[in-house]
Amino acid sequence: MPPARNASRARARWPPGSAGAPPCAAAGPAPASRAPTTRRRTIAPPAATALRYHQCPVSEPSFPALLAAAAAAALGVGVLKASVGGGIGLVLTPALGLVLPVPVAVALLAPLLNLSDPLTLGLYWRQWDARQLRVLLPTVLAGVVLGIGLLALLSEFWLKKTIGVSVLAFVGAQLALRPRARTLFAGPPGAAVSAAFGLTAGVASSVAHSGGIVLGPYLIGLGLGNAAVVATANAVVAVTNLVKLGGYWAIGFLTGRILLAAVAALPLLALGTWLGWRVNRWLPRRWFEAALLALAVAGALRLLTG
Repeated sequence: MPPARNASRARARWPPGSAGAPPCAAAGPAPASRAPTTRRRTIAPPAATALRYHQCPVSEPSFPALLAAAAAAALGVGVLKASVGGGIGLVLTPALGLVLPVPVAVALLAPLLNLSDPLTLGLYWRQWDARQLRVLLPTVLAGVVLGIGLLALLSEFWLKKTIGVSVLAFVGAQLALRPRARTLFAGPPGAAVSAAFGLTAGVASSVAHSGGIVLGPYLIGLGLGNAAVVATANAVVAVTNLVKLGGYWAIGFLTGRILLAAVAALPLLALGTWLGWRVNRWLPRRWFEAALLALAVAGALRLLTG
């Protein structure tokens, strides 16, 4: 649907100045005729945003601006994924949102994450926990689907609060055991426990792109080494990233220009991945645990207060 018609429908839905009116409804009635203006590219908002803003058009920035943002984001994605295996949704999405429209920022991260997956997995090849992969992969995918369904049925507010409280409780239990040099799980947890964490991570990924804040503390609680934690988390997330990329393309979030900007930033993505891998090898175990738990707490607090 053309942006002008979208804006007209939004104005019909909300009179100008009414509470909750979207930005494109605030300008008042659509003019009868318009002078020729510079043509701007627009992208369709995602399903959840479309329900809220009734298809208000989102301006896509110029290609040089996309390239600059992609370059900075690529370096950050590579470092975070290869060093601690998470924190991208927590750190980079808000940062990119300062210089890009949020839908564009989210869409730009999607291909960067997919391009970084083979680079990261190549550095950590076969260092993952195979048993956890067998349990987590299907349950995380089920959680992604469940999260999308819950967003359509339940309040996003309460979903975020529930995930935030659960993560804080889990991190608190792990911190309580640290002075005794014990892990949260005395032995390999049962399939039901692993499946519950997988489902929660999948739902968190759908609701707030925060699956890593669930997987990180869980894998630390198993007593896995630094490399095994990052390898297992990245192997799980790689599958969900493919699902998200297809979804963003299907709803019009992802455009050819965004894909081209992400591909152009591939050299910086490779550099960031190598730097993150070096950081992971250098980090002492206690610092690694502290970094992951700090990211989990920050992500949980963001879900609770955002």
